[in-house]
Amino acid sequence: MNKLVMHCAWIVALLGTALFASDQQIDRESLRALDGVRVVVEDFPANAPVELTKEFGSAEALRKSIEARLEAAHVPTLNQGEFPVGDPFLRVSIKVTPETNGFVAYRVAVDFVQIVFLRRNPQLTFNRAQTWAAEPQMGIVAKKQLADRVTKDLDAQLDQFIAAYKSVNSN
Repeated sequence: MNKLVMHCAWIVALLGTALFASDQQIDRESLRALDGVRVVVEDFPANAPVELTKEFGSAEALRKSIEARLEAAHVPTLNQGEFPVGDPFLRVSIKVTPETNGFVAYRVAVDFVQIVFLRRNPQLTFNRAQTWAAEPQMGIVAKKQLADRVTKDLDAQLDQFIAAYKSVNSN
């Protein structure tokens, strides 16, 4: 089977398991009155093309860059060792397939996760749930265009988070 077809199949499979964006007003309310936002960047996949790691460095370097961007937008950030009530964090995930014929498939997702309580059983306190999400972005691009596309898609999702946060936390 053609490897490009395999990439397309991978994208279709991701669509079936993709997070659905939830940026409605009720979802934005889950961002109100936070002590701050901790940023968690999932490790880049082992198969990530060198172009991606050249662009961002490591997941740790990308996390610091995102924190600086949030702080510049007046979104308070928390250190990695801080765990306020609800343990809220902004999760960033970048997935990439191996290169095939000069092309790679990618997926960029930014969402907000925190501890929630089940109304029917509030004693269960360690249930993490996604309470807000940007529209995940995915595509197939030439390997040399990967870093630019991932950067563009990540920036758009971070802009969406900042707007959502500010909409319920205006000073």
